[in-house]
Amino acid sequence: MLKALYQAHAQPAAALALQARCEAQVVSWRWATASMGYITPFPRESSGTPPPRWVAEAKVDARKHVQHGLDEAGRIVFERSPSGRIGVWLHAPGCRRYLSFHDGGRINAAWEFREEEGRLQALDLVDEGRGIDRTYHWEGDRLLREVMCNWSTAGRTWWCQDVYSYDDAGQLDRIVLEYLDRNGRATGQRRLQYQRPRPGETLATVTAEVERRLVEAITAQLPRIPRDEPLYCLLVCFTESDFTAAWPPFLVWGRQSYREAVLARGEDVAYYLWAPDEMRGGQGDADECWFDGEALVEACKRHSQYMELRRSDVSAKRVLKNVAAWLDTPERRALLNTTDDFVVAVADNTGSIDPLPGMRRAIGPERWARLKERGYV
Repeated sequence: MLKALYQAHAQPAAALALQARCEAQVVSWRWATASMGYITPFPRESSGTPPPRWVAEAKVDARKHVQHGLDEAGRIVFERSPSGRIGVWLHAPGCRRYLSFHDGGRINAAWEFREEEGRLQALDLVDEGRGIDRTYHWEGDRLLREVMCNWSTAGRTWWCQDVYSYDDAGQLDRIVLEYLDRNGRATGQRRLQYQRPRPGETLATVTAEVERRLVEAITAQLPRIPRDEPLYCLLVCFTESDFTAAWPPFLVWGRQSYREAVLARGEDVAYYLWAPDEMRGGQGDADECWFDGEALVEACKRHSQYMELRRSDVSAKRVLKNVAAWLDTPERRALLNTTDDFVVAVADNTGSIDPLPGMRRAIGPERWARLKERGYV
């Protein structure tokens, strides 16, 4: 049904006609911080997003708030977001369907919410050639599991579930993501999604734990880095646009042969010698290390929660700076086969941030002058 609904409104003419019909049902308008129709259990704990709330008319900011059109029964039937995207809600007993459109009527996606006694039982998404089917398993008022089937017409189908556990007071304690096989059995792969802060735990204590465990992981990795040729750099990599995508950070090391090849091709050395993606493209994926130790990953997940609450990644950037300084010492360099101008630098994996200003401050004028004289920066 949902796929058919998506296809029926894939053309702008049909989409615009549906929007007009839904907007014609509106008898009153209200504003909110986000969609008041798209509400799922534990939004802050699951995704770091605060629950939406209605906004008083005097405090409305059309640049960031969502406008809702309500019908005579008080149901949301129309939404207009600050980006210009339009959403419409179609109501049936126990079921609500939501279609989202870009400006001009181009369809974005379709969702179906199936509910019983005020609790979400299933939530399906259909997009162009892909989708996600979710089912929610409850014990009374307590959500136990959210099982997800991720499908694509062009690729494989895969399954996973979020498992919810609670403390003695009935408060949500942890959310753990588990991967499943096609029969619904856990494969053993799991990842902490959320953990309720422990007594005495603060941003400072979690940051310190991340730094300590990251140093431990790198200490174990350094002797495993190949010594078959000299390395000119070791990059501690993160992702500026989405810190949680690469937190824990990962390592990429630059081989002297790659550096010589960049110079021989006459490429922009200030970019290609210090861009993790370009280095991997030239050297291959073997010259990198991602850290997946459970204790480090869970510490980074808790740290990410605090960063999301603070809306700040300053503490993570401090960890990166401290770890890079610790790495760039004679004791650590002695564990590697390095050039005489070897440096450690912090680098954004996407290449959107120039790593050279930070590296220049970190390594001091003498080593910077050496790199500049040789045409490497």
